[in-house]
Amino acid sequence: MTSLKSLLIISLILTSLQSKAQTVEKVEEAVSGSRLRRSNSKVVVLGNYSFFDLIIPSKIGLTAGYMPDTDSTWELEYLRASLSVPFLVQDIGKMTDQRLSITRRAFLGKNSFNFSYGLTYFNYSIKIGNEILSRLNPSYPGGLDLVSLQGVGFNIGFGNRWTIQKNITVGVDWLTLSQPIILTGKKSGILDYINNDNDRKNVSGAIRIASYFPRLAAIKFQLGIMF
Repeated sequence: MTSLKSLLIISLILTSLQSKAQTVEKVEEAVSGSRLRRSNSKVVVLGNYSFFDLIIPSKIGLTAGYMPDTDSTWELEYLRASLSVPFLVQDIGKMTDQRLSITRRAFLGKNSFNFSYGLTYFNYSIKIGNEILSRLNPSYPGGLDLVSLQGVGFNIGFGNRWTIQKNITVGVDWLTLSQPIILTGKKSGILDYINNDNDRKNVSGAIRIASYFPRLAAIKFQLGIMF
């Protein structure tokens, strides 16, 4: 009787181990197939959520990519976020942070790990709040309550991207840096009508931050499909 119980226990243990081994094997097969599935596709479309992303966090956007070969992708990515509460600078109204990037993603012959680099167009705007507008010079003509900045620079980063069954693609860019280098446009006429020293300091500070502040981002999630 004892021997029968022992055999049953051993049988259950072996069955459990076999089941776990099969599960691990299926997971490994799904993940390790990323490179093979890339070789059978040419286009990828992804939705993005960039959790920690300066200057304004929680950006959302879209990515469209072309894969000329198994180990590289050319991508066009758009990200955007807005914030209507004071952030970094006091007494500023709504701020909008947008980025449009052309990026080459190189998988370096690996299955999912990749390194990316490219060019980025930056568009940052500030809608001046009512408190500052109420203190402007009486000669203010109106219509200048939007401060905007445009620039170009570079981006670099690294992450992982996996493609599972039915070409569903999941990715995480663990760390990226987008750095403005050249300011191509600037609209800040409202500064000519700000008399209050503190208001001028706040608006000028916001412009200075937006102009060349490094756009560091961590943990950008991506979900989409390859064709």
